Amino acid sequence: MPLSFNSALASGLLLLGVFGSTAVAQDEVKGVVELERENRLLKLQVDNLSVSLGAALAREETKTASLKDVKQHLALFGKDFFEDGDTRLRHAVSDYQVARENLTELENATFDLIPAIRNYLRTAVASDPEARSDVEVKIRELEVALGQRQQPKRKIEQGTAQEARIVTIDSNTGLVVVNAGRDADLNVGMRFRIERSGTHIGDAIVATTRPDVSGLLMQSLVNQDNQVRPGDTAKLILNN
Repeated sequence: MPLSFNSALASGLLLLGVFGSTAVAQDEVKGVVELERENRLLKLQVDNLSVSLGAALAREETKTASLKDVKQHLALFGKDFFEDGDTRLRHAVSDYQVARENLTELENATFDLIPAIRNYLRTAVASDPEARSDVEVKIRELEVALGQRQQPKRKIEQGTAQEARIVTIDSNTGLVVVNAGRDADLNVGMRFRIERSGTHIGDAIVATTRPDVSGLLMQSLVNQDNQVRPGDTAKLILNN
């Protein structure tokens, strides 16, 4: 039996309603999926920020601990420990210059003495050949020693802010002196990794600087039985 016009119209409206509901439902599903995706991205960003914040806090904690070590060291040796460093350095240089002048005078006098002794031995009556031989041996040894002293001094290699070399360790204060200073852009608070032939010995922090040298305080040692030595390498720790 053919459908009446009203029945056909009702059926059409019903189909339109079904299709419309389906389209709305699909749009809602897409919206939920998009929101979930954005939520995952936001969560990932929050996690990354948390990791970055944690790393920053850890670095700040390390800096604080390093500065605390420096303050404790200053308290232990007195506030003028570093302030008088320039004065002590000038005195040390002055003492060295005086000692060097005295040594030069001694060397010159010895150079003049050796030919005189040789001339005397040639003219003197040798009553004791062994004694004469001993004197000649000592003269040769002295000439060798003086020859070594007269060799040009090797120029001290200068390090950089990225890598320097330990030249000495102060026995009184424990300061590790490296061959790089303010002229190489070293600043108080910079941290260095101490190595020997690629092996990690320990970590240190710059406590004082001069134009061409700096004093480092050891913060840690990998092995207490393996202390820092002159000749070890100090490499800048980038994550300061």
